[in-house]
Amino acid sequence: MIDSKKYVVLDVETNGLSSIRDDLLSISIYKPDDKKTYDRYLPLELNDRVKTTWINGITEEMLEDKESLTQKEFDNLINEFELDKRIILTYGNIDEKFIKKYLLRKKIHGFEKLTFYNFKHDIISSSFSEGNITKDNLCAIYDIENINKVHTGLNDCILEWKLFRKMNGNKLIIIGNSVNEFNSEYIIPASYLQYYTNFKYCINNFPKINYEIKCIKSFHIESKKLKKFYNNISGITIEHLINTMLDAKDMDEKTILFQKLNRQKLKEIGVLPSKIHQIDAIFNKDGTITAVNKEDKKRVDDINKVTLVIKKEITPLIEYIKNTIFKNKNIMSQELVVNKNDNVMAKCDLSTDDTVLEIKSFNNDINKFKYQLYYESNGRNIYILQTFWFSNSKKGLDFKIFKVKPKEYESNLEKRKKIFEKKINSKTIKVLEYNGFRKDVKLKCTICGNTWTSSYNLILKYKKCPTCNPKPIKGKEVKIVMTEKEKMAKKLSNYQYKISLKSNSTIQILNYKNSKEKVTAKCLRCGYEWTSLRADHLLERCYCPKCKCRF
Repeated sequence: MIDSKKYVVLDVETNGLSSIRDDLLSISIYKPDDKKTYDRYLPLELNDRVKTTWINGITEEMLEDKESLTQKEFDNLINEFELDKRIILTYGNIDEKFIKKYLLRKKIHGFEKLTFYNFKHDIISSSFSEGNITKDNLCAIYDIENINKVHTGLNDCILEWKLFRKMNGNKLIIIGNSVNEFNSEYIIPASYLQYYTNFKYCINNFPKINYEIKCIKSFHIESKKLKKFYNNISGITIEHLINTMLDAKDMDEKTILFQKLNRQKLKEIGVLPSKIHQIDAIFNKDGTITAVNKEDKKRVDDINKVTLVIKKEITPLIEYIKNTIFKNKNIMSQELVVNKNDNVMAKCDLSTDDTVLEIKSFNNDINKFKYQLYYESNGRNIYILQTFWFSNSKKGLDFKIFKVKPKEYESNLEKRKKIFEKKINSKTIKVLEYNGFRKDVKLKCTICGNTWTSSYNLILKYKKCPTCNPKPIKGKEVKIVMTEKEKMAKKLSNYQYKISLKSNSTIQILNYKNSKEKVTAKCLRCGYEWTSLRADHLLERCYCPKCKCRF
């Protein structure tokens, strides 16, 4: 069971998605063990108006008399809600980002004491979802009450806590629109590793894979009767047509049974609402499909007409696949490959004992399905058959076959090391150790054999061995003594420059002593002249208080 004393829930309402450009409108905190709450509005500072009223119900009038958060108030919050001792729960990463930027902007200390946990990472879902995997929809599945159309920070806190408690430390995996409790015994489909982004928070070791592809054959068909249909139904029917023309042995019955048994390892919680209509169809041996439901019959008839047009034109493609790709061997369709070590399975479109052909109709970026290729190939030759529709489908359809080859994996750090070596551009200096631009670099001179460490920036500035080419000792520089008047003039000039940049040259500064003293400013658009409380405050809120002019 979840221990309520270990957690505190935080939710923010914002004026947009950018923590740099948009205001933090409210902070809400909920302490689940004693039900203590905190709900606080904050004034507009970065924006002129509230843009998100329709989401959170917050209006400009509600923020008019509000003051900014202070260091004292934040310290009290830490003590009262034990923010430094508990895990701060959030649903999404926007809360942490906005809090961090706000405290930084206000020069309020204490963020480093906080530990956030975004439990949305425990929800594993596809990037191709309908946008229906929301907190409200998940709460509805768990029969959690008080879901409101207009979101308020405090109510969101309570809903998030109830959802977190219902999940009870389990991860959720969403397949289609079915919400399930994840089970470590569940064998993960390889395609999920790429499209179910939150798997990166659940699996420690992804295989380091990189491929290069080369187009080896292209086929073009053209007909005024061609038409591309929605929902990838065109891709599904083309794949089925190719399977029938190749007379591939259908392994789908065995594969479906395995997938069904595998799916039973998951506990279904509920089903999300969906607006997408799926066409249920029976796949025929002649490459066509038959509608299961009467309302889909006309649509399926249209699809079949296009399928038969394609069928007449792709005989050369089919012969090339048979003879050149698979070398006249018996071809399997929907062969299932299970990697027991990694607990991953992959389904092959077409395969033999030494070759795999994957059919893709929607994406030619190999990085989008590299894990699937890795697990289904199992050491075999890999090919991709890609369909390319013209923007005007009547102009034709291209089929391209690519040869896929694994290439040696190179980490981002290794890539950056090579870039760094190019920047040094020295035949006599060798980079021994490189761990990023923030850390020292270990180097070696190929002339004298000297090894030394240097900062990233220093070696780029002085690209020589300190033993072979010691830095010359500079003579004492003559120190220029400035008068007090000259110092003040320089300070004024520097501050005027900063204000000019911030205001897009709309504000003129008339006097300046230091950042803590009052400063007189003039708006060059409306002519209004005013005295700011402090110079550093004007830098933070760099706009005319009368016309509210911002750049």
